Amino acid sequence: MTGNSMTVPVSVIIPCYNSERTIRNALLSVVQQSQRPLEIICVDDCSQDGTIEVIKSFAGEFSQQSVRIERMPENDGPGSARNHGWDLAKGDYVAFLDSDDFWHPQKLEFQVAVMREQDCFGSSHRRSPNLPGLYDEANGTPQEISISTSELLFRNRIVTSAVMLKNQPGFRFRPGMRYCEDLQLWFEILFAGNSFVYLDLPLSSLSGPEEAPNSLSSAVVKMEKSKQGIFRELRQKHRISMSQLYAASSFSLMKFVFRRMQGMFAGR
Repeated sequence: MTGNSMTVPVSVIIPCYNSERTIRNALLSVVQQSQRPLEIICVDDCSQDGTIEVIKSFAGEFSQQSVRIERMPENDGPGSARNHGWDLAKGDYVAFLDSDDFWHPQKLEFQVAVMREQDCFGSSHRRSPNLPGLYDEANGTPQEISISTSELLFRNRIVTSAVMLKNQPGFRFRPGMRYCEDLQLWFEILFAGNSFVYLDLPLSSLSGPEEAPNSLSSAVVKMEKSKQGIFRELRQKHRISMSQLYAASSFSLMKFVFRRMQGMFAGR
């Protein structure tokens, strides 16, 4: 697959909070795409550093690319910031990028192609700490895997900064939900009968050190509580069986306990 400088109907939405050190790299990875997006919408979630100034400077430097800056009235988390950008998006598709992540230059090229070919509602792809160089026909034919609700109960391969969705009303991140709001949305999309395709090809990465899986931070605990709440809600809505609830809940708790034990031993 080879790219060019064509524009694709994608609105890129970047929630920002105190991101002055990483937001430029994220933005650079968007304007350096082989197929550029229609627009970039940066939604600042009440940053207290120089994030806005960095974005303004970038927008002036790359004036050929539409870069829009929106400000949230109060800090309400990345889900609400994404929703605000989503409501303003003009593209046929929306792609989310966290301010501390960056994309492979052919990310949009590959993903728009699969969205059109498969006519899927959503797509995601693999991430890697070290992204390879440009792909060609020899190394750039990714395996396309259909993601099911059953798989999502036990393994979430859909990372928000890798997601592209059809820009249609009816789906949004749950307002005010600060943990696992992405997982909740993926379930809503899939249980509504929509398809989600995973590309087994690394097309995004993280600018800084990713949180270790054995972290003991309060955020990890809150994420697990939120995930358990999602499982219970799915059962209450009769979207999963009682046996599926027990299996998914137990499996997630076992992984959580194992990571905490890893953290305890690593800290000695």
